[in-house]
Amino acid sequence: MTEALLVPEPIPLGFEEEGIDVALLDASALADAETAAAHFLTAAEHAERARLQQSPRRLEFLGARICVKTLLLRRRWVDDPRDCEVVKDPRGRPRLARLVASRTDVRYACSLSHKDRFACAAISSAAGVRLGVDIEAVSPRLTRVAAAFTHDRDVVLGDRSSVERLAIVWTLKEACSKVLGRGLAMSLLDVSCEEIAPGSHRVTTAEGVELRGRHLTYEGYVVALCVGPDLWE
Repeated sequence: MTEALLVPEPIPLGFEEEGIDVALLDASALADAETAAAHFLTAAEHAERARLQQSPRRLEFLGARICVKTLLLRRRWVDDPRDCEVVKDPRGRPRLARLVASRTDVRYACSLSHKDRFACAAISSAAGVRLGVDIEAVSPRLTRVAAAFTHDRDVVLGDRSSVERLAIVWTLKEACSKVLGRGLAMSLLDVSCEEIAPGSHRVTTAEGVELRGRHLTYEGYVVALCVGPDLWE
């Protein structure tokens, strides 16, 4: 905890992917959101946050950026969180841009997600790599829409409840869509998830694109990470 700001420290998650950091931040523990925003957000990010109509959305936005920028501070890529910001590539996927004098240095791939009190972030500086991260609560909510995203080609190992299985498949497929930059235009039924070892998955699209998938559970939530090549660089 950063005492002066009362900003919660992101919790590192061990996905065992070389060069990739993933962390969770409990945004509900932010004692003073406006002071934290002044410390962590650039002018452009302040403007983007101000356009969000609902207070929970503004808190999610702030929490995700605190999480991802703390990962960068830990890597010593920046000394001040306001020296970098999240930008979008032409496909709408986030990248991390370091603001250096009059130019912008875009180097780190990143992915952001949030659910309830948790913000989640993943970063990688590896060339030609894209990643996606997603978080979802283990709850009956997904049972009502299961037919829209899961099928018999999805394989989840182990003795798990049906709601946990659905959360694992959902988060993996959402993370896959973030890697590909397709968002809502992508049918999750076109993606297959096969758990090949505990927590390790083969994620395949209808076009034959194969990604590495990982998942873990944390306090009743599933967090999933997908990693693959940048096919559009």
